[in-house]
Amino acid sequence: MRSSSEHQQLTDNYDHIKTITAVATGRDPILEEGTFHAPTEITNMTRRSRQRQSQAATSFWNDEEPIDYNDQTTNASTITKDQPQHSINVDQDESQDVALLSSPDAPASLLAAQATLQNFTLMSILFSCNHGCVVACLGLATSRLGFSLGAAQSGILYLCYTLSGLFGSTYVVKRLGSRNALMAGMAMYILYVGCFWFATVMQDEIQKDFAVYLGGVVGGTGAGFLWTAQGSYFTSAAQEYAKCSNQSTSDATSKLAGIFAFLYLALEVLLRAMSTMLLQAGLEWSSVFQIYALLTAASTILMLAVQQQESTDTESSLNATVFNKATAAWQLLKNDPRMKYMVGLNAVFGLSASFLNSYVNGQVVRIVLQDESAKYVGILTAGMASWAAMMSLVFGKASQALGKGPILVAGSISFAFVALPFLVYPKVENWSWVLLVFVYMMQGTGRATFEGTLKATFADFFSFEKEGAFANIILQTGLSTSIGYVMTFSLTCAQESNYCVPYQDGSLHNVLSFELAIVVAAVAAIAGYWKASLIHERRLAAASSAFQLTESSLLAAEPTQRADA
Repeated sequence: MRSSSEHQQLTDNYDHIKTITAVATGRDPILEEGTFHAPTEITNMTRRSRQRQSQAATSFWNDEEPIDYNDQTTNASTITKDQPQHSINVDQDESQDVALLSSPDAPASLLAAQATLQNFTLMSILFSCNHGCVVACLGLATSRLGFSLGAAQSGILYLCYTLSGLFGSTYVVKRLGSRNALMAGMAMYILYVGCFWFATVMQDEIQKDFAVYLGGVVGGTGAGFLWTAQGSYFTSAAQEYAKCSNQSTSDATSKLAGIFAFLYLALEVLLRAMSTMLLQAGLEWSSVFQIYALLTAASTILMLAVQQQESTDTESSLNATVFNKATAAWQLLKNDPRMKYMVGLNAVFGLSASFLNSYVNGQVVRIVLQDESAKYVGILTAGMASWAAMMSLVFGKASQALGKGPILVAGSISFAFVALPFLVYPKVENWSWVLLVFVYMMQGTGRATFEGTLKATFADFFSFEKEGAFANIILQTGLSTSIGYVMTFSLTCAQESNYCVPYQDGSLHNVLSFELAIVVAAVAAIAGYWKASLIHERRLAAASSAFQLTESSLLAAEPTQRADA
């Protein structure tokens, strides 16, 4: 016979498990009360705040004791076994959709969903304009600043990007809010783009080098703030959109990720190609970089029109120490095994991106297309981004039918094919433009999965610590990209051969090791994701089983409770 306190604990556990099951499966319990088979009084409980949902999910993933809610409003003594049960299918049919639209609250909800979507779209456009100017300059670093200086600056950029993600970016985002942290990162990008203009007009080599390196430090630090804030803003917007549009958070993340990836990559197409078009129009490189800097500044100022997203952090998260906030990315990587297995997906992108930006843009394009002035680099990278934008739409639709896993596997294979042509046909002097374009298309295909599907997966897996999750993307991609740039100029060799190739400055470099590293990382990415998804599925199954067990215990205890009364 259960005591009243034991019965109350069962009721508390029921509410706790119900909440974490909804969060674990990507559903919002506020929207989907009644989705689970539960007595009427329980499904009509006072709706919990989002802070409590996040806190419940966090305690579950960290294997902590269930949360004891002292303000439990359910009166367990009123529950009877004969009361009706609710069962609402998550995948609603057309009649349910019609009923939703005809309800009195539907117009307000739909308008709120539309407003959330429009605000997110505006953020994506301004973000993409700002970052598109940055990646356009990054792609030109080795060809316009000189191979050694450009590669060194890019390495510094990604090293600072990594350190910013590991130490500090999560604190900045939690402290300033996602919108304001976005503006801080975008403002620091202005200096990075401006250093390219400064380098083209400055005659003094020492001042030029100082400006270039300073731009790399400031730009990399700002990038850490920017991408952590973007991930936080994206996750909060997806949760808000899911609430207003009456759909699962997983579906909302897929939709918003597709929108962001398309706008991000489409604007990158325009801004990468702009350098080629401006040069064809007769402008000098100094004017080209000046225009990029002005666009970066304008997009930063216009971010004031974007609404700040309301924080969904729990009270314990808000009261966390500065150290815990600053190292949230490291804490998540250390404590959650899923994050460790996701490293490969970020590493293969970082390695292939550095390989393309340094070796292919700086050396291969010049040889295959006989392009000593690097005028075709802009159009090739713009074509890559255009292909990625188109593929992001394809993958966005496909992920809803196939799931995110097959898309991520396809992306990893595509990254491997960035390096494989160089392993099979190492003499680039004999290449045609077709094979060169194929390499850029493979990078674009992989990047479409990285910008959309991978980030949506992180939002699904780690919604309880979104800043730490997206800071891990920074940490992992930044570190792997930094390693890639270091490999570009540090892997030297003594005698010229198929895989020991001369660079433009006359030095000999071993490209075989770099190419093999990309292929190995692609294989590790596929295996790692498979393992992470298995762990995630087991946790979902454990959450579901715990919910069903608690519900059964609660219902079984009810007759005894009434007899005691």
